[in-house]
Formats: sequence, structure tokens, C-alpha cells
Amino acid sequence: MPSEDEQPFEDGLGTEIRRAGETFELSGRGALVDGALEHGRRTLRRRRAAAVAGSVLTLALVGGGVTFATGQLGASGDGASVASSGPIPQTAATPTDAATDTATPTPAAAPTDAATATPSGAPPAPTPDAPAPTAKDTARTGEPSPDPASRGTHDAGEPAPPLDYALLMPTFRSLLPDGLSVGEETDSGGEFASVVVDDGKGRSLVQINVQRDMRDVADQLYREATTLPDGTLLATSKKPGEKGGQGVVMWTADTMRPDGMRVVVSAFNSGEQSSPATRPAPALTMDQLTALAISPEWPRLQQR
Repeated sequence: MPSEDEQPFEDGLGTEIRRAGETFELSGRGALVDGALEHGRRTLRRRRAAAVAGSVLTLALVGGGVTFATGQLGASGDGASVASSGPIPQTAATPTDAATDTATPTPAAAPTDAATATPSGAPPAPTPDAPAPTAKDTARTGEPSPDPASRGTHDAGEPAPPLDYALLMPTFRSLLPDGLSVGEETDSGGEFASVVVDDGKGRSLVQINVQRDMRDVADQLYREATTLPDGTLLATSKKPGEKGGQGVVMWTADTMRPDGMRVVVSAFNSGEQSSPATRPAPALTMDQLTALAISPEWPRLQQR
């Protein structure tokens, strides 16, 4: 049994441990710290090297895929772009811990389908359900569309063909209204012809002028004209005669087709312009003059 002056075993052990700790001194502390720092730097370098290697491998795989696809397409003669075959899958993964390293290079983005998008403003390609557009579909809107039956097969956008004036008088006579007796005839052999008709109420001169192409002066001739559904310009007038005959009036229907062919028909209330009037009005009404001028028979004079 211990005396009162002796400490218990546990208290003595604690005292000795504290004493030993106070006298303990660590040798080589600087070398230990330096070793720990060097170990940390080696770990960081290994992580960066792994990240760079992964990025280079990714770029190499993408470049190899593009080269392979280009070679395949070039060998087969196909003109399609590589991007049109879709993006090349990325098979190499970047190490996870590289995401936390700000020095890690960013891998190049793989091609996307945007490379195959239709350029802005380009017409869409036809689909199986939608036929390809034709020249007729792309014609300017609002432009007159002359009826082919009213002007033969001549295209309004081409130079007008020459006219066969040998057909002028026969065509003119065939288009005169019924109920008229035809007297004197004048055929110039060119663009002008005339006849004197009588409907039982007096002689009436009817003349016609057919010209090949007058589109160059259309703005002057048809400033106040009416445009018919087939694009023909129509101008009508009633005015005094031009040759001084007393009381003579002249009614005129002046037309020009989209191809420039001009047909002008005039009727007088006299057998000749320089003689006095023989009747109140011409033998042909304005409607009859218009019908004669816009007849679909006139384009048959065009030599095609």
C-alpha cells in the first residue's frame, strides 16, 4: 500500500509523458515539408498531362474520322459534304479531375447538322409530294398572260415576226359584219387597206392598218388605253375626219397585243374622207370596230 507522499501510478505516468513531450525536438523538419510540396507538384503535373493527352486523343479521333469520311466520299465520287453525314461520335473521354484544372485545353467541337442547313434565300428542294417549280411558276406576278389562241404561238418577250401582208385584205373582208355590201377596195400591198361599205343607209369608208411591232411607242399611243384580260391594249376615239370633208366623223378602235402587233380600224360616215358626210354615223358601231380589231385572226399574218 503506497504512502501518502507517493503519487498514484496514473498521475505519475501523465507527468512523465508531458515532461518527455516538452523536451522532444523534431529534426529534419524542412526536408519533410519540401518533400510534401514536391509530391504535390508531381501529382498536379500528372493530372495535367493526363488531361492534355485525353484532349489530343479526342482531336486525333475526330480528325481521323473526318479524313476517313472524306476519303470514302471522294473515292465514290459523291459530292456531298462530310458534315451532311452527321456528327462524328466522340469516343475518348476527358479525365474527370481535369475539369477542375483551369489550364486544361478545351476539346474542339464536333461537326453538327447546321453545316447542312439550306442557305438563307435559297429555294427549297422539291419533295416527292411537291413537283419542282417550272418557268411558268416563276413568272412575274401581275404580268399580262396573253391567250395563245388570240396571238398564235409568238412569245411576247421575243422580237415580233414579220407579217404576210398578202393575207391582210382577205382577212379584213372576212371579218366585216354581216349585212354590208362591199364596194370599192384599196389594198396597198403593205400594212394598209380599205373598203367602202353600204348597209342601205349610205356609203361608209372603213380602213385598217396592221403594224408588226409598236411596243417602242406604246407609252405614247396608249396612255389612256384599257388593258383587256389577255394583255391587249385598247384605245377608242370619236373625232372629226382628217381630210376636210364637211361633217365627216371618224370612229377608231386602236389595239396592240402583248407581242407588239398593232391593229387599227377606223370607219367614217362618208365614202371618202374629203367628201361631205353621206350619213349621220359610220356603218360600223364602236363595238363592231373593236371586235374586228381584237379578232384572233390577225396573228395568223405573223410568219413563224
